[in-house]
Amino acid sequence: MAGVVDFYQYKYSRNNYYLNLIFTRDKIINIKRSIDEGFEDLFINREYEYAYKKLQRLFGEALEKEEKGYVHLRINKCYLKYIKNLYFSYYNTPESEDIKELILYMQFLTNTESENLSRFTTLNEETKISILSYI
Repeated sequence: MAGVVDFYQYKYSRNNYYLNLIFTRDKIINIKRSIDEGFEDLFINREYEYAYKKLQRLFGEALEKEEKGYVHLRINKCYLKYIKNLYFSYYNTPESEDIKELILYMQFLTNTESENLSRFTTLNEETKISILSYI
């Protein structure tokens, strides 16, 4: 099993599995606020909890490096699954529009890689946690 975990850690953390996005500061703040306030109220397993904590740090670090109102966000494609779950938790609220924009942006850039991402979602929970902790 260790060999499989190592393979997926390598596969999903290579540079081509990251997206480089640019958003306005306000949109990133709204998404981060949704993550901060939202995931503790949701019924989630350890995998989702770890992913949301990692996303909190990612958005926080991106905000610290803000330049002239824009935030550069470097995010691994496998987080799309967790961001979609967050969107459905905030569906039909003002916060959902910024989350939806992030999802559409990520989906547009990852259409060619969707097969590889679907393979990630079929892994067991322990393997996903190991991969997410490595990213």
